Amino acid sequence: MIAMSVEVPAPLLMGILRLLDYLDDVGNRGCLHFHKSGYSQRLERDNALWELKLEIRRLQSQIVETYLLTVGDATGQEKRDLEAWIAGGNGIFDNPYSLCSESGLPMDFINGCRAGLDMCCNPSRYSGGMAPEGASGNWDGEDLPF
Repeated sequence: MIAMSVEVPAPLLMGILRLLDYLDDVGNRGCLHFHKSGYSQRLERDNALWELKLEIRRLQSQIVETYLLTVGDATGQEKRDLEAWIAGGNGIFDNPYSLCSESGLPMDFINGCRAGLDMCCNPSRYSGGMAPEGASGNWDGEDLPF
């Protein structure tokens, strides 16, 4: 893994810190208000999750920009594929092939797609030197399966 230094824009950092403060407040609500009329623990939890989803959506574009800085050399097609992946309700730190890194964690989208493409183009690297039955190894990389 290559060590990389990424500068996080101040608005993104402030948004993350506000989100963490909010989560801390939600997590420290030890004083439940059962005595208040109309109190519903489920309603309070649902409202907290709704607010969290709104905050994450608000920060999504900045998170994507920061992620692309870590990748560095993403092509235009990879960026378009990432946008389509996110629009489909998926996360940046997941990939369509469910590939994991050497650490056992799911690979991020762009690196997972690159690894998946390499596996299609060079199956002998991943099958102990023998190409799987029916694999041509001549895939042109167009029309990715997602």
